[in-house]
Amino acid sequence: MKNSSLYLIISQLGTIEHRSLSQFVRSPYHNRRPELVIFCDFLIKSAQTKDQLANTREYYFSKIFPGESYQDKKMRYTISFLNKLVKKFLALEQLKEDQISEQKLVAKAFRKKGLSDIYEKEIQHCLKILEKQPFRNAEYYLDRYLIDYEDYEAFYKAKKSTGKIGEILPKINQSADVFLIATTLKLSCMWLSFRVQKQPEQHQSLLLQTLDLIEKQEYYRQFPVIELYYNAYRMLTVTQDNSYFDNFKSLIEKHQFIFSVEELSELYVLAVNHCISQANQNKEKYRKELFEIYKKGLAAEAFFDNQKLGGKTYINIVQAGLNQEAYDWVAVFIEKYKPFLKQPIREQFYLFNLANYHNKKKNYDEVMEILRSITFDETMMEMSARRMLLKIYYDMGETEALYSLFDSFKNYIYRHKELSYYKNHYLNLIKYTKKLFNFHSHDPKALEKLRTDIIQTDDIIEKTWLLDRWALLKN
Repeated sequence: MKNSSLYLIISQLGTIEHRSLSQFVRSPYHNRRPELVIFCDFLIKSAQTKDQLANTREYYFSKIFPGESYQDKKMRYTISFLNKLVKKFLALEQLKEDQISEQKLVAKAFRKKGLSDIYEKEIQHCLKILEKQPFRNAEYYLDRYLIDYEDYEAFYKAKKSTGKIGEILPKINQSADVFLIATTLKLSCMWLSFRVQKQPEQHQSLLLQTLDLIEKQEYYRQFPVIELYYNAYRMLTVTQDNSYFDNFKSLIEKHQFIFSVEELSELYVLAVNHCISQANQNKEKYRKELFEIYKKGLAAEAFFDNQKLGGKTYINIVQAGLNQEAYDWVAVFIEKYKPFLKQPIREQFYLFNLANYHNKKKNYDEVMEILRSITFDETMMEMSARRMLLKIYYDMGETEALYSLFDSFKNYIYRHKELSYYKNHYLNLIKYTKKLFNFHSHDPKALEKLRTDIIQTDDIIEKTWLLDRWALLKN
C-alpha cells in the first residue's frame, strides 16, 4: 500500500493540507461513502507516523470494514473512490490559489443563468484582479484573452448591441496575438536550450513567420514579453552579434517584476547558459558577463527554489567569481549562502567550495586538509576534488602522495561506470601528468613530442594546465 499512488499523494501533503482533506471527505456534498472517511483518516495517520503496518491492503480493509473477510475487488473500488476524491480536493485547492480562474468561472455561471447584471459586475471584478497583479508575461495575455472572450460570449449570445462587440474584438485579437507570438518565441528558446532534437518543421515555419512579423511591424515590440523573448532567441542563434545578449540582459533587469519567480529563473538560466557556451569558445567578455549575471540573478532571487539554492548553482557561482579573481566577494558568498543549501548535501557542497576557494588562493595546506577529510557523494565533485589534489601534489613535488593518488584515482574512475564521456578525459589527465612528472630526458625531440601528444589528444581535461607544466620543463 505504501507504494500506491494514493498513499504517495497523501504522504506528500503537509499538516494543514491533511486537516483540510479530512474535512473535505467529511462533507456530504463531496462524499456520501462513510468508509472513505475512515480510510482517509488511517492513510493520513500512517503518513504522519510512518506506520509500518501500512504496507498491506488487508490491514486497511480490516479497519474500514471490521468483521468482514477481505475482498480484493471491494478494496480496489474503495481505493479508486478515495483516489478520485483526493484528486478533486487537490484541484479545488489549486483553484483557490488561482483567483482569476475562480472568478472567471463565477462570472460564467451567472452568464449561463441569464443573470446579466450580476455577470457584468463579476466579469469586471475578474478584470480588476488580473490588472492588479504585476505579471505581464504570456500567461497574462492568455488570461486577458479568456476573460474578453467570455465577455464576447455574453454579448453575442444575448444578441445585444454590436457596438460592445466592436470594442471587445480588438482586445481579444491583441491578447491572442501577443500570447501566440511570445509563446512561439519562448518555446523556440526552449528547443535551442535543451537540444534534445531539432524543432519540427511545422513549428519552425510558424517561428520564421513570427520573426518576420516582429521585424516588419514595430508595433509588437512595444510588449516587453515579446521584445525580451525575441532578443533571447536572436542571442541564441546569432551568436556573433553581442547586441542581442546585451539587449536581453538589460531587458531582464528592466522587466524582472513582470515575470513570476519561476519564469524569471528560466530567463536567467538562458543568459547563464549562453555565457557559458560563449566562454567555452574563449570569448573572454562572457566570463565576466557570467559572473555579473549570477550576481544580478542572486539579487533578484532568481536561483532559488522554495527558498533553497541548488548545490550545482552554488558551485557554479563560486567558480565564476574565482575566474574573475573576486576573492573577497566569493569568501562572503560561500558563508552567506551556505544555510540556503538543502540537507544533507549542505556540508559537502560548502567544503568543496571552500577547498576550491583556497586552491585559487594557493592556500594548499588548507585545501589538502579539507579534501583529505571527506569523500564526496556526488561523483563529479569527487572527481574535481581529486583533480585539485593531483595538481597540488604535482606542483609541491609530493611524489609519494601523487603516486598514491594516481592509483586511487584510476580505481575510482573504473568503479564508476556512469562517468562514460568523462572517463577518458580523466584517464588522459593522469597519464600525461605522470609523464610530465617523470620526464627527465634532455632530448628536445622527446620533449616536443610530449607537447604534441598533449595538444593532439582531444579527450583530456586540464589541457592548459598540462601545457603550462610542459613549458616549465622546457625552461
